[in-house]
Amino acid sequence: MCTGPAGKSRPAACRQNWLVFPANNAYIFITGPFGSGCKFHNDEDIVMIRERIIRYKGEKITVLFSVDRCTHYSACLEGAPEVFDSLKRPWVVPDAAPPDTVADVIMTCPTGALHFERRDGGPGEPAPAENTIVVETHGPLYFKGTMEVRDQDEKPLLKDTRVAFCRCGMSKIKPFCDDTHARVGFEDAEAPETHPSADSTGPLVQGKIVVTLIKNGPIKVSGPVTIKNEDGELLFKGTKALLCRCGASKRMPFCDGHHSKIRFESEIDCARIV
Repeated sequence: MCTGPAGKSRPAACRQNWLVFPANNAYIFITGPFGSGCKFHNDEDIVMIRERIIRYKGEKITVLFSVDRCTHYSACLEGAPEVFDSLKRPWVVPDAAPPDTVADVIMTCPTGALHFERRDGGPGEPAPAENTIVVETHGPLYFKGTMEVRDQDEKPLLKDTRVAFCRCGMSKIKPFCDDTHARVGFEDAEAPETHPSADSTGPLVQGKIVVTLIKNGPIKVSGPVTIKNEDGELLFKGTKALLCRCGASKRMPFCDGHHSKIRFESEIDCARIV
């Protein structure tokens, strides 16, 4: 076993993944499903979503920053510039604003790159009132809700309330968006399509959604969810949806089978620590 900051022990396989920054009271490590580190199914099978997390510890609140999931959406920089300043080091100063303010701003981060831990007994992040997916034009799928992400074998990978999933098919950190769509000029073939649902006219019974990553295929969403475009127009409301993540569908944001035609590969989904 190896030991990380604050005496936390880690599996030996994770030993090389600790990077410590004592000068700015932050440390970075790799998390697995539910933020618990490596998940061992057997000695030869380590399944997880890899994230590099930096913790910025304040007196009343700690800010957790996922390096890879940040797409520079800038909600934090605009919402609390006294706390978040990308031109300074450290770029996060948790005590520069009241903890309630810091928490409120963090919850506007649509990618889930920012989370927080209250150290003053204050409330944590509440479960969203409903599960929503916003389809950004020529960009990612912004999920917000009570969600559990699994691979196609139903192995849990992540629990979160905010995630930006890649839709162009070219992210280097699948299933997350890494802003590659902007660098390569990804464009939707057509405007997002409205997909009728038997549940579209009435209220949904709220609960968690299960997001299943189909290997070399779409994102399967099971559970009550509302899908809108970035202008707030309703595209879908129901309990089952297949969403494209290969970038080639002609029925965006829904899957139309093009992942098979273009031989889309999603092998980055479950990273192996070696």
